[in-house]
Amino acid sequence: MTTSPSPLSITSPADILSYVPHALGFVPFESLVVMTMTGRRVGATLRVDLPKADGNAAAFADGVCSFLSSDDTADGSLMMLYTAAGWERPDDPPYGTVVKALGSALEAAGLHLRDGWLVSPSTWRDYFCADPQCCPWPGHPLEVVADSALNAELIYEGSSFAPSVDAAVHLAAAAAPVPQTTANVALARAEYAALCEGRWLEAGQFRATVELWEAVIDLPLPLECREKPDVAGFLLASLGSKTIRDFLLVSSCLGLGSAVRGARACALLEERYPAASPVVPALGSLRRNGGVRDTSVWDAPSSRADALQLSDLLSGNYEGAIIWSRVDAVHALLTGLSPVSTGEGKAALCSMLAWIEFARGRGSRACVHLAEAEEAAPDYRLARLLSELISRGGMPAWARKRSSAWAPPHRQAG
Repeated sequence: MTTSPSPLSITSPADILSYVPHALGFVPFESLVVMTMTGRRVGATLRVDLPKADGNAAAFADGVCSFLSSDDTADGSLMMLYTAAGWERPDDPPYGTVVKALGSALEAAGLHLRDGWLVSPSTWRDYFCADPQCCPWPGHPLEVVADSALNAELIYEGSSFAPSVDAAVHLAAAAAPVPQTTANVALARAEYAALCEGRWLEAGQFRATVELWEAVIDLPLPLECREKPDVAGFLLASLGSKTIRDFLLVSSCLGLGSAVRGARACALLEERYPAASPVVPALGSLRRNGGVRDTSVWDAPSSRADALQLSDLLSGNYEGAIIWSRVDAVHALLTGLSPVSTGEGKAALCSMLAWIEFARGRGSRACVHLAEAEEAAPDYRLARLLSELISRGGMPAWARKRSSAWAPPHRQAG
């Protein structure tokens, strides 16, 4: 489920249908898409897989409404059904039982279903209209959607979408330059993993590791790996520590100070400073203006509330604000590291990318990353737990509210 910030003009059903793939970033397949409406303004856009033929239509409809009901400003909704299922007779549309249950559930939730359309691989038509005068059979060609004024406006503004969710995820990875030194990065990762074994959570080593991550967030991707494969190798090696991995997720969402206090409150760090100096590669000429500027975050007192906040954030129960600009920067960094990661490092990185997409409310993209994690290291625990959570329809508390949900970078339809 995604929300968007500023308005666009919608004047026709073709405009609405052209907006959907821009909102999602990909063309839906065998999917139900529901948009909330406040007056004539679009709110949240939700995509879910269509249910199986023998599924419980009422339960499915209630589940859809449970996601949308958090948009407490909405007073209506629109529905788009993307399917290759045949529509043989005008009065017998596909998924009729499901749509009827959905309409009743939306009405009960105060989100009156104003209109709906079915989109097949070649045509689209009004789902509720059987009048051949305004809704000719079997439907309008999809070219009408591609030629809509809104689609042209969105493309002019730089918005684009992929033909599928898998393509959308892989397109993002392909956008980052692919280093030609994967073997060198893998070698550096193995060396740093051996050097830091058992030391990642020592106070000095932990701080040096985190500060390197902080510094590289602002660097051009992919960390100039041809010149500095040791930097990429060190970062990937550090993800072998589950504490550092989870700390980075919390830090990306709430900031470094909150993550440090939470880790300390949960007693995740070894509060000792060994005689040996921390092991960390030098950024040298790669350093820009990144790094940790406020060193006081490492000495700030922590409390039980900090521990609860860390736990709630990782489990998706946190209800406060997320620093989305920082999350997006970390996502870009991890995406840039993806081409040079292998094995368990790849599984950790893909699981983190999946968690970020989960945090954004984009479960479909999260599942693509989880499949990559499974391929890299079968039964990687974080990937398995996150997969189970998403399969049960889990969505973070912050993603259910317009005020705190992630918004893609294009404008909102209204």
